[in-house]
Amino acid sequence: MAIFFNTRLDSYEGFRTTSEHAVELDGTHWRSVEHYVQAQRFKCETTREKIRTADYAFEAKSLARTRPDALRHDWEDVRDEIMEIANRAKFSKHKQLAEKLKETEDEELIEASPMSRYWGAGADGLGRNRLGEILMKIRDELREPLPSLGG
Repeated sequence: MAIFFNTRLDSYEGFRTTSEHAVELDGTHWRSVEHYVQAQRFKCETTREKIRTADYAFEAKSLARTRPDALRHDWEDVRDEIMEIANRAKFSKHKQLAEKLKETEDEELIEASPMSRYWGAGADGLGRNRLGEILMKIRDELREPLPSLGG
C-alpha cells in the first residue's frame, strides 16, 4: 500500500519540502528544504537571500515564482540533485524524522500534490513523483548498516 503525503493533517507532514525542519547547507541556515531549493533556482545572490529569509516556505516559493526570467539556465539539469542534497541534510539533522522515514519500510512514497506533475503525482496521479523517489532512495540509505571498521 502506498503512503501519500502532502498536507499538515497527515502523519507524514514532515516529508513535505515545506515542513518546518531547518537545514544547514553551504554554511548557511535554511528554514526549510523549500527555502533552499527555491533559492537554488537562481544565480543572483540578492534573489537567493530574499528567498532564504522569507518567513515561511510558501512565501519563499511565491518569491521564486516572481522571477521566472531569472531562472538559472541549468535548473532542469540540477534540480533533482539539489532536492536530494536538501532532503538528505534534513533527514540527517532531524533523527526522529529519519526514523519515521525508515518506518515506512518498503511502501511507495507519493507526494500527493495535485499541482506538481514533476515533484508529485499531479492531479491525475500520473506525475513523475520525483520527491517520493528521492525520499525512498534516502530511506534505503538510512536502513543500510554502517560498514565495520575493525578487522
